[in-house]
Amino acid sequence: MFALRGVSIICSLLTVPLTINYVSSYAYGIWLTISSLVAWLSFFDIGIGNGLRNKFIEAVESGDSLRARRLVSTAYAIISIMVVSIWVISMSASCFIDWNNLLNVKGVPERQLLYTVLIAITNFCVLFILGLNRTLLNALQKPALASAFDTVTQVLLCLVLLVITHFSHGNIVYLALAMGGTSIFVLTTSNIWTFRTILKEYRLSVKYVRFSYAKDIMSLGIMFFFLSVLSIAFYQTNNLIISHYLGPEEVTVYNIAYRYINVLPMIFTIIITPFWSAFAEAQVHNDYVWMKSVRRRLMQTIMLLGLAGLVMVLVSPVIYKVWIKDMVTVPVMVTLLVYLFQMFNMWGTLWTQLLSGLGKLRLQVICSTVCCVTYVPFGCWFCHKYGLYGLLAVSVGLQILCTAWFGVIQTNKLMNKTATGIWNK
Repeated sequence: MFALRGVSIICSLLTVPLTINYVSSYAYGIWLTISSLVAWLSFFDIGIGNGLRNKFIEAVESGDSLRARRLVSTAYAIISIMVVSIWVISMSASCFIDWNNLLNVKGVPERQLLYTVLIAITNFCVLFILGLNRTLLNALQKPALASAFDTVTQVLLCLVLLVITHFSHGNIVYLALAMGGTSIFVLTTSNIWTFRTILKEYRLSVKYVRFSYAKDIMSLGIMFFFLSVLSIAFYQTNNLIISHYLGPEEVTVYNIAYRYINVLPMIFTIIITPFWSAFAEAQVHNDYVWMKSVRRRLMQTIMLLGLAGLVMVLVSPVIYKVWIKDMVTVPVMVTLLVYLFQMFNMWGTLWTQLLSGLGKLRLQVICSTVCCVTYVPFGCWFCHKYGLYGLLAVSVGLQILCTAWFGVIQTNKLMNKTATGIWNK
């Protein structure tokens, strides 16, 4: 995973100057904002993916392959029905929205912006269904294989951007087709291949669809649904707020700093990904000694990444100069605030991943709700009053106050078997 994610990180960083060079920093900011808005459609997942993951692990660990296959086929069926409905409604509604006014966009034809939105919605809906494949691979402790498909997507995207740059210039519609089409091609291929090989035992079939299993998947999944909604509300509104109050160019500034510092959580994700499934399995076997040992090592890992991140902030002006040259100017303070946000984000992710594996989500939902309810109004006001610095300062402050503390206490109580009340839900 480290080797694969290393290639992904390089390609991800390369796509920024390639994209800005193709459509300009202003248009790139528009695309980022549209992508963030479309991501809100994942509200309709209702936690099916994550609910499937935990129930699938239980079925596989107990040796019930038939139940596992029924769970997989049922989840795909439910998601497909939902996505088709979402696609029809979203495509229809988009035609009645003034996107230029909503995104504070000037100089881009209204029809071109609409086509970009429609392509983004279609891409998202297709990937919504195909993405369940990744959930199953992670559940079976094969995150490296899931990462391999991500790496192929990033490499292919770089090549596609080079091609369209050679044959066209500055068309945001082509950019949307390139970004979405590449992901769809790779994920379609991965679904076909995995269900013929690794996941052959659980391959999809209409005759294994049991809608009576929906309640089983969604009983835990509904909690994951709320967490997904809250996560998107907290993490995906920044682009829209920045674009509305400061303009698309500031979205680009923020996202360059975010993508640069995001190398840290990408590395941490490689490390933490297998532990959701591993903790679910360990809970089945009551292996709390192993859980405590792993938790300590993961905390040490975050500290090391924090030190590496400080170095990244210090050398960021030099890195930006080499990476994006003079196309965009990113202040060091923006990079520092994004770094602080990502550090507290990784700290919170550590506990939420472990608690998700243990199936304890109630406290996560409560704390995340408080965070999101306060974030949007405070974020809008501070962004309007103090610009990008104000918005990022609010995001850091709320991470500290709402989500950085409860996981430490709750996991400690659960592993010592002293959790009661809200701590055990």
